Amino acid sequence: MRDDSGLYWIWLADKCGAASKDFARLIARFEDPFEIYRLEPEEIEAIDFIGTRLKSALSNRSLESAYSIIKYCKKHDVDIITYGDSRYPTRLRSLEDPPAVLYCLGKLPNLEDRVCIGVVGTRKISAYGMESAYKIAYELASSNVCVVSGMALGGDAVAACAALEARGDTVAVLGFGIDVVYPKEHKKLKKCISHGGAVITEYPPGEPPYGKNFPQRNRIISGLCQGVLVIEGDKISGAMITARCAISQGRDVFALPGKINESNSEGTNSLIRDGARLILSTEDILYHYDFVYGHFINYRGLKHAKSYSDFSVQAVERYGVSTQIRYVPDPKAYSVGAAEDQNKKSKPTIVDQIKQPKETEMASTEENDAEGAIFLQILDGLDPITKRVFELLPIDKSVLPDEFLDSGIGIAEAITALTILEINGLVTSLPGGAYLRK
Repeated sequence: MRDDSGLYWIWLADKCGAASKDFARLIARFEDPFEIYRLEPEEIEAIDFIGTRLKSALSNRSLESAYSIIKYCKKHDVDIITYGDSRYPTRLRSLEDPPAVLYCLGKLPNLEDRVCIGVVGTRKISAYGMESAYKIAYELASSNVCVVSGMALGGDAVAACAALEARGDTVAVLGFGIDVVYPKEHKKLKKCISHGGAVITEYPPGEPPYGKNFPQRNRIISGLCQGVLVIEGDKISGAMITARCAISQGRDVFALPGKINESNSEGTNSLIRDGARLILSTEDILYHYDFVYGHFINYRGLKHAKSYSDFSVQAVERYGVSTQIRYVPDPKAYSVGAAEDQNKKSKPTIVDQIKQPKETEMASTEENDAEGAIFLQILDGLDPITKRVFELLPIDKSVLPDEFLDSGIGIAEAITALTILEINGLVTSLPGGAYLRK
Protein backbone atom coordinates (compact mmCIF):
# COMPACT_ATOMS: atom_id res chain seq x y z
CA MET A 1 0.00 0.00 0.00
CA ARG A 2 1.07 3.59 -0.62
CA ASP A 3 1.99 6.00 2.15
CA ASP A 4 0.76 9.48 1.29
CA SER A 5 0.21 10.71 4.88
CA GLY A 6 -3.40 9.59 4.58
CA LEU A 7 -4.13 11.74 1.54
CA TYR A 8 -6.08 9.20 -0.49
CA TRP A 9 -7.69 7.62 2.56
CA ILE A 10 -9.05 11.04 3.50
CA TRP A 11 -10.21 11.58 -0.06
CA LEU A 12 -12.03 8.22 -0.05
CA ALA A 13 -13.52 8.83 3.41
CA ASP A 14 -14.92 12.12 2.14
CA LYS A 15 -16.53 10.45 -0.86
CA CYS A 16 -18.02 7.50 1.04
CA GLY A 17 -19.13 9.42 4.14
CA ALA A 18 -19.21 8.13 7.71
CA ALA A 19 -20.42 4.62 8.58
CA SER A 20 -20.26 3.50 4.96
CA LYS A 21 -20.29 -0.19 4.18
CA ASP A 22 -19.41 0.77 0.60
CA PHE A 23 -15.99 1.84 1.90
CA ALA A 24 -15.27 -1.64 3.23
CA ARG A 25 -16.42 -3.22 -0.02
CA LEU A 26 -14.25 -0.90 -2.10
CA ILE A 27 -11.15 -1.59 -0.01
CA ALA A 28 -11.84 -5.33 -0.09
CA ARG A 29 -11.72 -5.17 -3.88
CA PHE A 30 -9.02 -2.54 -4.52
CA GLU A 31 -7.01 -2.60 -1.23
CA ASP A 32 -5.35 0.79 -1.86
CA PRO A 33 -7.47 3.99 -2.07
CA PHE A 34 -5.04 5.31 -4.68
CA GLU A 35 -6.17 2.52 -6.99
CA ILE A 36 -9.72 3.80 -6.58
CA TYR A 37 -8.62 7.40 -7.08
CA ARG A 38 -7.00 6.59 -10.45
CA LEU A 39 -10.00 4.70 -11.88
CA GLU A 40 -11.37 6.00 -15.15
CA PRO A 41 -15.06 7.01 -15.31
CA GLU A 42 -16.03 3.88 -17.20
CA GLU A 43 -14.26 1.72 -14.59
CA ILE A 44 -16.12 3.49 -11.78
CA GLU A 45 -19.39 3.00 -13.62
CA ALA A 46 -18.65 -0.72 -13.87
CA ILE A 47 -18.50 -1.17 -10.08
CA ASP A 48 -21.74 -3.02 -9.48
CA PHE A 49 -22.12 -2.70 -5.69
CA ILE A 50 -22.15 1.07 -5.27
CA GLY A 51 -24.87 3.56 -6.10
CA THR A 52 -25.07 6.47 -8.51
CA ARG A 53 -24.29 9.09 -5.85
CA LEU A 54 -21.03 7.45 -4.82
CA LYS A 55 -20.02 6.81 -8.43
CA SER A 56 -20.45 10.50 -9.12
CA ALA A 57 -18.46 11.42 -6.00
CA LEU A 58 -15.58 9.11 -6.91
CA SER A 59 -15.32 10.79 -10.29
CA ASN A 60 -14.28 14.00 -8.53
CA ARG A 61 -10.50 13.76 -8.14
CA SER A 62 -9.96 17.05 -6.37
CA LEU A 63 -7.61 16.64 -3.41
CA GLU A 64 -8.00 20.18 -2.13
CA SER A 65 -10.09 19.21 0.90
CA ALA A 66 -7.77 16.32 1.79
CA TYR A 67 -4.71 18.56 1.61
CA SER A 68 -6.45 21.13 3.81
CA ILE A 69 -7.24 18.49 6.41
CA ILE A 70 -3.66 17.22 6.48
CA LYS A 71 -2.37 20.78 6.81
CA TYR A 72 -4.72 21.44 9.73
CA CYS A 73 -3.77 18.20 11.47
CA LYS A 74 -0.06 18.85 11.17
CA LYS A 75 -0.46 22.36 12.57
CA HIS A 76 -2.55 21.24 15.56
CA ASP A 77 -0.79 17.93 16.36
CA VAL A 78 -3.73 15.81 15.28
CA ASP A 79 -2.66 12.28 14.41
CA ILE A 80 -4.20 10.70 11.32
CA ILE A 81 -4.75 6.95 11.66
CA THR A 82 -6.03 5.41 8.45
CA TYR A 83 -7.55 2.01 7.79
CA GLY A 84 -4.24 1.05 6.18
CA ASP A 85 -2.20 2.07 9.24
CA SER A 86 -0.72 -0.65 11.46
CA ARG A 87 -1.97 1.34 14.48
CA TYR A 88 -5.58 1.08 13.32
CA PRO A 89 -7.59 -0.87 15.95
CA THR A 90 -8.07 -4.46 14.83
CA ARG A 91 -11.56 -4.73 16.30
CA LEU A 92 -12.80 -1.92 14.08
CA ARG A 93 -11.69 -3.87 11.01
CA SER A 94 -14.33 -6.48 11.79
CA LEU A 95 -17.17 -3.98 11.38
CA GLU A 96 -19.20 -3.96 8.22
CA ASP A 97 -18.90 -0.15 8.23
CA PRO A 98 -15.44 0.62 9.67
CA PRO A 99 -14.22 4.22 9.75
CA ALA A 100 -11.81 4.95 6.92
CA VAL A 101 -9.86 7.47 8.98
CA LEU A 102 -9.51 8.25 12.68
CA TYR A 103 -8.38 11.71 13.72
CA CYS A 104 -6.66 11.50 17.09
CA LEU A 105 -5.62 13.95 19.80
CA GLY A 106 -3.26 12.32 22.23
CA LYS A 107 -1.91 8.80 21.95
CA LEU A 108 -4.22 5.92 21.15
CA PRO A 109 -3.42 3.12 23.64
CA ASN A 110 -2.59 -0.37 22.46
CA LEU A 111 -6.01 -1.99 22.52
CA GLU A 112 -5.16 -5.36 21.03
CA ASP A 113 -4.23 -7.56 24.01
CA ARG A 114 -6.39 -6.13 26.74
CA VAL A 115 -9.98 -5.70 27.79
CA CYS A 116 -11.70 -2.55 26.55
CA ILE A 117 -15.08 -1.63 28.00
CA GLY A 118 -17.38 1.10 26.75
CA VAL A 119 -19.05 2.93 29.63
CA VAL A 120 -22.09 4.93 28.59
CA GLY A 121 -25.04 6.46 30.36
CA THR A 122 -27.83 8.95 30.06
CA ARG A 123 -27.17 12.67 29.93
CA LYS A 124 -29.84 13.02 32.66
CA ILE A 125 -27.80 11.02 35.13
CA SER A 126 -28.97 10.47 38.71
CA ALA A 127 -26.82 10.52 41.85
CA TYR A 128 -26.96 6.70 41.85
CA GLY A 129 -25.83 6.59 38.23
CA MET A 130 -23.03 9.07 38.81
CA GLU A 131 -21.68 7.17 41.80
CA SER A 132 -21.89 3.83 39.98
CA ALA A 133 -20.28 5.12 36.77
CA TYR A 134 -17.39 6.63 38.71
CA LYS A 135 -16.73 3.61 40.92
CA ILE A 136 -16.86 1.00 38.17
CA ALA A 137 -14.85 3.07 35.66
CA TYR A 138 -12.20 3.85 38.30
CA GLU A 139 -11.84 0.19 39.20
CA LEU A 140 -11.80 -0.92 35.57
CA ALA A 141 -9.05 1.56 34.74
CA SER A 142 -7.07 0.44 37.79
CA SER A 143 -7.34 -3.15 36.54
CA ASN A 144 -5.61 -2.33 33.23
CA VAL A 145 -8.91 -2.09 31.35
CA CYS A 146 -9.23 0.70 28.80
CA VAL A 147 -12.39 2.74 29.43
CA VAL A 148 -14.06 4.00 26.25
CA SER A 149 -16.81 6.62 26.25
CA GLY A 150 -18.43 9.31 24.14
CA MET A 151 -17.45 12.29 26.35
CA ALA A 152 -21.13 13.24 26.51
CA LEU A 153 -22.87 14.83 29.46
CA GLY A 154 -23.74 12.45 32.26
CA GLY A 155 -22.42 8.90 32.51
CA ASP A 156 -19.85 9.17 29.72
CA ALA A 157 -18.11 12.19 31.23
CA VAL A 158 -18.11 10.78 34.77
CA ALA A 159 -16.57 7.51 33.54
CA ALA A 160 -13.83 9.38 31.69
CA CYS A 161 -13.04 11.45 34.80
CA ALA A 162 -12.78 8.30 36.90
CA ALA A 163 -10.39 6.65 34.43
CA LEU A 164 -8.21 9.76 34.46
CA GLU A 165 -8.22 9.83 38.27
CA ALA A 166 -7.12 6.20 38.33
CA ARG A 167 -4.33 7.07 35.87
CA GLY A 168 -5.61 4.42 33.53
CA ASP A 169 -6.15 4.46 29.79
CA THR A 170 -9.26 6.10 28.40
CA VAL A 171 -10.50 6.88 24.91
CA ALA A 172 -13.25 9.34 24.02
CA VAL A 173 -15.00 8.94 20.68
CA LEU A 174 -16.55 12.12 19.25
CA GLY A 175 -19.48 12.56 16.89
CA PHE A 176 -18.04 15.69 15.30
CA GLY A 177 -14.77 17.21 14.13
CA ILE A 178 -11.68 16.98 16.32
CA ASP A 179 -11.56 20.79 16.52
CA VAL A 180 -15.10 21.13 17.87
CA VAL A 181 -15.89 21.27 21.60
CA TYR A 182 -19.30 19.81 22.46
CA PRO A 183 -20.76 20.19 24.95
CA LYS A 184 -18.87 23.43 25.48
CA GLU A 185 -18.40 22.79 29.21
CA HIS A 186 -16.26 19.76 28.39
CA LYS A 187 -13.41 21.78 26.93
CA LYS A 188 -11.15 21.00 29.90
CA LEU A 189 -12.18 17.33 29.95
CA LYS A 190 -11.30 16.97 26.28
CA LYS A 191 -7.87 18.47 26.90
CA CYS A 192 -7.24 16.21 29.89
CA ILE A 193 -8.27 13.07 27.99
CA SER A 194 -5.98 14.01 25.10
CA HIS A 195 -3.08 14.31 27.58
CA GLY A 196 -3.85 11.12 29.50
CA GLY A 197 -5.37 9.04 26.72
CA ALA A 198 -6.87 9.76 23.33
CA VAL A 199 -9.75 11.69 21.78
CA ILE A 200 -10.71 10.25 18.39
CA THR A 201 -13.27 10.84 15.67
CA GLU A 202 -13.93 9.73 12.12
CA TYR A 203 -15.33 13.15 11.20
CA PRO A 204 -13.06 15.70 9.53
CA PRO A 205 -12.15 19.00 11.17
CA GLY A 206 -15.05 21.45 11.02
CA GLU A 207 -17.81 18.84 11.21
CA PRO A 208 -20.49 20.12 13.64
CA PRO A 209 -22.35 17.79 16.05
CA TYR A 210 -25.21 16.91 13.72
CA GLY A 211 -27.76 14.58 15.25
CA LYS A 212 -27.18 11.87 12.65
CA ASN A 213 -23.52 11.65 13.66
CA PHE A 214 -24.14 10.34 17.17
CA PRO A 215 -25.70 6.96 16.33
CA GLN A 216 -22.88 6.54 13.81
CA ARG A 217 -20.31 7.49 16.45
CA ASN A 218 -21.74 4.95 18.89
CA ARG A 219 -20.83 2.02 16.64
CA ILE A 220 -17.16 2.99 17.11
CA ILE A 221 -17.50 3.08 20.91
CA SER A 222 -18.87 -0.45 20.94
CA GLY A 223 -16.65 -1.55 18.05
CA LEU A 224 -13.45 -0.74 19.95
CA CYS A 225 -14.53 -2.86 22.91
CA GLN A 226 -15.26 -6.42 23.89
CA GLY A 227 -18.24 -5.17 25.88
CA VAL A 228 -20.34 -2.13 26.71
CA LEU A 229 -21.63 -1.21 30.16
CA VAL A 230 -24.84 0.83 30.24
CA ILE A 231 -25.11 2.75 33.51
CA GLU A 232 -28.50 4.41 33.09
CA GLY A 233 -30.78 5.33 30.23
CA ASP A 234 -34.38 5.43 29.16
CA LYS A 235 -35.52 3.40 26.19
CA ILE A 236 -34.59 6.04 23.59
CA SER A 237 -31.36 7.34 25.08
CA GLY A 238 -28.06 7.42 23.25
CA ALA A 239 -26.75 4.78 25.64
CA MET A 240 -29.35 2.37 24.30
CA ILE A 241 -28.19 3.10 20.75
CA THR A 242 -24.68 2.09 21.78
CA ALA A 243 -26.04 -1.09 23.38
CA ARG A 244 -27.86 -2.00 20.17
CA CYS A 245 -24.72 -1.36 18.16
CA ALA A 246 -22.85 -3.68 20.52
CA ILE A 247 -25.45 -6.40 20.07
CA SER A 248 -25.28 -6.13 16.27
CA GLN A 249 -21.48 -6.35 16.42
CA GLY A 250 -21.48 -9.42 18.65
CA ARG A 251 -20.12 -7.53 21.66
CA ASP A 252 -21.16 -8.18 25.25
CA VAL A 253 -23.68 -5.88 26.90
CA PHE A 254 -23.62 -5.26 30.64
CA ALA A 255 -26.29 -3.25 32.45
CA LEU A 256 -26.66 -1.75 35.89
CA PRO A 257 -30.09 -2.54 37.36
CA GLY A 258 -32.30 0.23 38.70
CA LYS A 259 -35.72 0.93 40.18
CA ILE A 260 -38.55 -0.26 37.98
CA ASN A 261 -40.44 3.02 38.33
CA GLU A 262 -37.51 5.24 37.32
CA SER A 263 -37.34 6.41 33.70
CA ASN A 264 -33.53 6.33 33.87
CA SER A 265 -33.73 2.59 34.54
CA GLU A 266 -36.18 1.68 31.77
CA GLY A 267 -33.43 1.05 29.27
CA THR A 268 -31.04 -0.86 31.50
CA ASN A 269 -33.76 -3.00 33.06
CA SER A 270 -35.13 -3.87 29.62
CA LEU A 271 -31.62 -4.84 28.48
CA ILE A 272 -31.28 -7.17 31.46
CA ARG A 273 -34.71 -8.64 30.73
CA ASP A 274 -33.64 -9.28 27.14
CA GLY A 275 -30.37 -11.00 28.03
CA ALA A 276 -27.77 -8.38 28.99
CA ARG A 277 -25.48 -9.31 31.87
CA LEU A 278 -26.57 -7.80 35.18
CA ILE A 279 -23.72 -5.98 36.92
CA LEU A 280 -23.48 -5.55 40.68
CA SER A 281 -19.72 -4.96 40.88
CA THR A 282 -16.65 -4.42 38.72
CA GLU A 283 -15.68 -8.05 39.28
CA ASP A 284 -18.79 -9.13 37.36
CA ILE A 285 -17.20 -7.63 34.25
CA LEU A 286 -13.61 -8.68 34.87
CA TYR A 287 -14.41 -12.31 35.69
CA HIS A 288 -16.27 -12.60 32.40
CA TYR A 289 -12.97 -12.03 30.55
CA ASP A 290 -10.66 -13.80 32.98
CA PHE A 291 -10.28 -16.98 30.90
CA VAL A 292 -8.89 -15.16 27.84
CA TYR A 293 -7.44 -11.96 29.31
CA GLY A 294 -6.73 -12.96 32.91
CA HIS A 295 -2.98 -12.42 32.58
CA PHE A 296 -3.62 -8.84 31.38
CA ILE A 297 -6.09 -7.94 34.13
CA ASN A 298 -4.46 -6.32 37.16
CA TYR A 299 -6.38 -7.76 40.10
CA ARG A 300 -3.90 -6.29 42.57
CA GLY A 301 -4.67 -2.88 41.11
CA LEU A 302 -8.37 -3.58 41.55
CA LYS A 303 -7.91 -4.50 45.20
CA HIS A 304 -5.97 -1.31 45.85
CA ALA A 305 -8.54 0.78 43.93
CA LYS A 306 -11.36 -0.31 46.24
CA SER A 307 -10.08 2.18 48.82
CA TYR A 308 -10.19 5.12 46.40
CA SER A 309 -13.04 4.41 43.99
CA ASP A 310 -15.89 6.03 45.87
CA PHE A 311 -17.42 8.95 44.00
CA SER A 312 -15.76 12.30 44.65
CA VAL A 313 -17.28 15.62 43.60
CA GLN A 314 -13.85 17.23 43.62
CA ALA A 315 -12.36 14.49 41.42
CA VAL A 316 -14.98 15.06 38.75
CA GLU A 317 -15.15 18.84 38.92
CA ARG A 318 -11.39 19.23 38.56
CA TYR A 319 -11.88 18.11 34.97
CA GLY A 320 -14.52 20.78 34.41
CA VAL A 321 -17.44 18.34 34.63
CA SER A 322 -20.49 19.46 36.57
CA THR A 323 -21.84 17.14 39.26
CA GLN A 324 -25.13 19.00 39.53
CA ILE A 325 -28.06 16.62 39.07
CA ARG A 326 -30.27 18.35 36.57
CA TYR A 327 -32.53 17.70 33.62
CA VAL A 328 -30.60 18.10 30.40
CA PRO A 329 -32.95 18.90 27.51
CA ASP A 330 -32.05 16.80 24.51
CA PRO A 331 -34.38 17.71 21.65
CA LYS A 332 -31.67 18.00 19.03
CA ALA A 333 -28.77 15.75 19.87
CA TYR A 334 -30.38 12.72 18.21
CA SER A 335 -32.70 14.48 15.75
CA VAL A 336 -31.60 13.82 12.21
CA GLY A 337 -30.01 16.83 10.57
CA ALA A 338 -30.03 19.17 13.56
CA ALA A 339 -26.95 21.22 14.49
CA GLU A 340 -26.38 22.75 17.87
CA ASP A 341 -26.63 26.53 18.19
CA GLN A 342 -23.04 26.87 19.36
CA ASN A 343 -21.80 25.52 16.03
CA LYS A 344 -23.70 27.86 13.72
CA LYS A 345 -20.40 29.58 12.90
CA SER A 346 -18.43 26.36 12.43
CA LYS A 347 -16.40 25.86 9.31
CA PRO A 348 -18.35 24.24 6.45
CA THR A 349 -18.23 20.48 6.68
CA ILE A 350 -16.37 18.61 3.97
CA VAL A 351 -18.90 15.82 3.71
CA ASP A 352 -22.42 16.38 2.37
CA GLN A 353 -24.61 18.47 4.65
CA ILE A 354 -27.48 16.65 6.28
CA LYS A 355 -30.83 17.86 5.05
CA GLN A 356 -32.49 20.10 7.59
CA PRO A 357 -36.09 19.46 8.62
CA LYS A 358 -38.43 22.12 7.31
CA GLU A 359 -40.30 24.40 9.66
CA THR A 360 -43.84 23.39 8.75
CA GLU A 361 -46.69 25.76 9.48
CA MET A 362 -49.67 23.81 10.76
CA ALA A 363 -52.37 24.03 8.14
CA SER A 364 -55.19 23.46 10.58
CA THR A 365 -55.87 23.52 14.29
CA GLU A 366 -57.74 20.26 14.02
CA GLU A 367 -55.95 17.43 15.85
CA ASN A 368 -55.77 15.09 12.87
CA ASP A 369 -54.40 17.76 10.58
CA ALA A 370 -51.80 18.72 13.17
CA GLU A 371 -50.67 15.12 13.60
CA GLY A 372 -50.45 14.72 9.85
CA ALA A 373 -48.34 17.84 9.49
CA ILE A 374 -45.97 16.68 12.22
CA PHE A 375 -45.71 13.27 10.60
CA LEU A 376 -44.80 14.81 7.24
CA GLN A 377 -42.28 17.10 8.91
CA ILE A 378 -40.58 14.14 10.57
CA LEU A 379 -40.46 12.18 7.31
CA ASP A 380 -39.04 15.17 5.46
CA GLY A 381 -36.14 15.34 7.93
CA LEU A 382 -35.12 11.68 7.69
CA ASP A 383 -32.00 10.65 5.81
CA PRO A 384 -32.54 8.34 2.78
CA ILE A 385 -31.66 5.08 4.57
CA THR A 386 -33.91 5.80 7.55
CA LYS A 387 -36.74 6.77 5.24
CA ARG A 388 -36.21 3.58 3.24
CA VAL A 389 -36.32 1.45 6.42
CA PHE A 390 -39.58 3.13 7.41
CA GLU A 391 -41.08 2.44 3.98
CA LEU A 392 -40.10 -1.24 4.26
CA LEU A 393 -41.67 -1.70 7.69
CA PRO A 394 -44.81 -3.85 7.56
CA ILE A 395 -47.90 -2.31 9.16
CA ASP A 396 -49.15 -5.41 10.95
CA LYS A 397 -46.12 -7.26 12.30
CA SER A 398 -42.81 -6.70 14.07
CA VAL A 399 -39.41 -7.09 12.40
CA LEU A 400 -35.81 -7.67 13.44
CA PRO A 401 -32.95 -5.52 12.08
CA ASP A 402 -31.45 -8.39 10.07
CA GLU A 403 -34.66 -8.70 8.03
CA PHE A 404 -33.56 -5.65 6.01
CA LEU A 405 -30.46 -7.41 4.66
CA ASP A 406 -32.33 -8.59 1.56
CA SER A 407 -32.98 -4.94 0.75
CA GLY A 408 -29.28 -4.10 0.84
CA ILE A 409 -29.40 -2.42 4.27
CA GLY A 410 -26.77 -3.56 6.77
CA ILE A 411 -27.67 -4.57 10.30
CA ALA A 412 -25.88 -1.58 11.85
CA GLU A 413 -27.59 0.75 9.39
CA ALA A 414 -30.95 -0.80 10.17
CA ILE A 415 -30.43 -0.49 13.93
CA THR A 416 -29.43 3.16 13.58
CA ALA A 417 -32.43 3.86 11.35
CA LEU A 418 -34.87 2.04 13.63
CA THR A 419 -33.53 3.87 16.67
CA ILE A 420 -33.97 7.21 14.93
CA LEU A 421 -37.51 6.21 13.96
CA GLU A 422 -38.20 5.23 17.58
CA ILE A 423 -36.87 8.56 18.83
CA ASN A 424 -39.21 10.31 16.42
CA GLY A 425 -42.16 8.24 17.60
CA LEU A 426 -42.67 6.27 14.39
CA VAL A 427 -41.81 2.80 15.71
CA THR A 428 -41.67 1.10 19.09
CA SER A 429 -39.10 -1.43 20.28
CA LEU A 430 -40.20 -4.81 21.62
CA PRO A 431 -38.51 -7.47 23.77
CA GLY A 432 -35.97 -9.49 21.84
CA GLY A 433 -34.75 -6.60 19.69
CA ALA A 434 -37.81 -6.44 17.40
CA TYR A 435 -39.52 -3.26 16.21
CA LEU A 436 -43.14 -2.49 15.39
CA ARG A 437 -44.46 0.34 13.29
CA LYS A 438 -46.86 2.61 15.19
